[in-house]
Amino acid sequence: MILSEIQTARRLLQTADAILISASNGLSISEGYNIFANNAAFRQYFGEFNRQYGITSILQGAQAMLPAAAHQQFIQQLHRYMIDDYHGADQFRQLKQLVAGKDYFVVTSNADQHFQQNGFAPQRIWEVEGNFFNLQMQSPEWQAQQQACQEFIQSNADRHLVQLELGIGAQNQLIKRPLMQMVETHPKWHYITLNLPAEINVPAAIAGQSVALAGDLTQTLAHLVKEN
Repeated sequence: MILSEIQTARRLLQTADAILISASNGLSISEGYNIFANNAAFRQYFGEFNRQYGITSILQGAQAMLPAAAHQQFIQQLHRYMIDDYHGADQFRQLKQLVAGKDYFVVTSNADQHFQQNGFAPQRIWEVEGNFFNLQMQSPEWQAQQQACQEFIQSNADRHLVQLELGIGAQNQLIKRPLMQMVETHPKWHYITLNLPAEINVPAAIAGQSVALAGDLTQTLAHLVKEN
């Protein structure tokens, strides 16, 4: 990541008519929430589930065939960890600065509801895999989110839209690939990706519309909102 790339990305975001944020695990991990890890936070909140059921990560616990009462207790503890004891994060405050005054929408596979917890409008979010607490895939509420996303994309088809991608794996097929394909078919759109160097993936077809910002996601967001 070099200064000229940051300046280009900042200019694109500032002049955009609309911003489509896409986010996955890299964003959650950057704020300290890793659903794959058996780390200190997991042991603090879910140690009893590890001892009783051999659960070693949040994702495993959410998907495990636990007894009904134990599953309910797990979700209650997960709510405590991700919602009740959560106080927001700089990454989301910086994102809110970037979309301030803009037409925006969020597409995320993160199930922690942290966009909502940080003040992003619920009607502007599509949780593509549901969430841990109150949204199931294919439910009417989920379908309404999907429809809202489709309407946002249609309404911005001929406008200057920036697709701002945060922490999505290089080979992701659920969000990354279809959204990059949309950039390819919309000449006025641009694509900005923030990720670790090994996870940067910009197809040649959209290279001229893209800015790749490789590095620590938190630091990159801070650079984007900081005026030189």
